[in-house]
Amino acid sequence: MAHGRFSLTIEGEEKLFKLMSELDWNEKRPEALKLAYVKGLTFDSIPPKREGKKTKHEVGSGVLAKGEEYMLYKHIMMEKLGEPLDESGFDDYMVRYIEQGLDTICEEIDSLSDLDNYFLYLVSKHV
Repeated sequence: MAHGRFSLTIEGEEKLFKLMSELDWNEKRPEALKLAYVKGLTFDSIPPKREGKKTKHEVGSGVLAKGEEYMLYKHIMMEKLGEPLDESGFDDYMVRYIEQGLDTICEEIDSLSDLDNYFLYLVSKHV
């Protein structure tokens, strides 16, 4: 299994904090990263590699995907990419999909009024 380490871009990290704050998930960083990953997978296009300064905080890919989850995530990405992935490829595409998901999530949060709740927005949008 991969269980490598990766870092988000500084912009991605800021968007992650915005998501965690919006959902009041201050102690749920892995859940927020998983939500961003899944949101990033909803696009048909393969996300580009992000250029830019990386944060000092590293995320262990084992925090997000271990055991059966790792196999599931790996096969979902291989299906989207149309090619096999090695360990470094898994980590690379995992962070790409997370960053793409964070972009979308922040756009959705920004489109809501101050009285709207992002969690309720997600439920109503995906039901």
